[in-house]
Amino acid sequence: ESLSVFITTDSDSVLTGKFYERVTAGAEVNVAVALARLGLKSKYFSRFGQDQLGEVMIKDIAAEGVDISTVKRVPFFTGAMVRNPGKDAPVETTYLRKGSAASTIEASDISDEFITNARWVHTTGITCAISESGAAAVAHALARAKALGVKSSFDLNLRRKLWSDEQAAKVLKPLAKDVEFLIGGESEYEVVFGSKDAKSVLKDANDRGCKIAVMTNGDQPLRYSINGEFGQIVPPKVVAVDPVGSGDAFTGGTIAGLLSGMDELTALRQGSRSGARVASMFGDWTGLPTGSGGVINEDN
Repeated sequence: ESLSVFITTDSDSVLTGKFYERVTAGAEVNVAVALARLGLKSKYFSRFGQDQLGEVMIKDIAAEGVDISTVKRVPFFTGAMVRNPGKDAPVETTYLRKGSAASTIEASDISDEFITNARWVHTTGITCAISESGAAAVAHALARAKALGVKSSFDLNLRRKLWSDEQAAKVLKPLAKDVEFLIGGESEYEVVFGSKDAKSVLKDANDRGCKIAVMTNGDQPLRYSINGEFGQIVPPKVVAVDPVGSGDAFTGGTIAGLLSGMDELTALRQGSRSGARVASMFGDWTGLPTGSGGVINEDN
């Protein structure tokens, strides 16, 4: 689900802020934009409302070079989020999305043609959290990608404001299998797999058919297991300005690297570089690196 994100500009608290900046963001669309910035063709699908927010968000996404030709406009409202910038205080978010246009997405929206026309399919647990039909759409997309021989990735992306840990684990664990690339934070693996012991839980993910399993932990070393080979990557040191969106930048940078022909470890390092760059600037898309053929330009 793409959201219109309203961020206070005159205060680091929604309680005292009077002025806001609006941007478009969302886990899946952030990855699509990251791929487009790196010179790859990317297509984004979701449902948007027949309202002005939906219209401007679609324009924002298209302006980044992402193909939005298949998005649907439906008679529901477009989702939004309100937050502070997180400069002097922790980021606090308020969702305005229950019953949104994107929450009406259905498995039938995802055709085999969508999938066979792509080299990679990416989705996240957030779509599962917003509605039962969203979860069905994610399950369908991943299952059809596997059946049709198209590589896929799944980001656990647990959002506790949308559902309970118990609900999340019940829905997400069956989906966290048979993908090329599984992404999650330490706490997300603990909820879904019942452990935050990186070596064992990532090996478990490999055994479930996830070739590359990654456990992120902010600016701390990223742990990975590639076909049972465990290791870690120390991310580039940056001054963290706004970490929101950095995980999606990591995912997009890694997928782009894999599509460019990089080996798994090199692709993960590119993803780590992309994530660090986004964290060093304000905004989900601002710091996304540019490149060609899925490879970051050296001047980034």
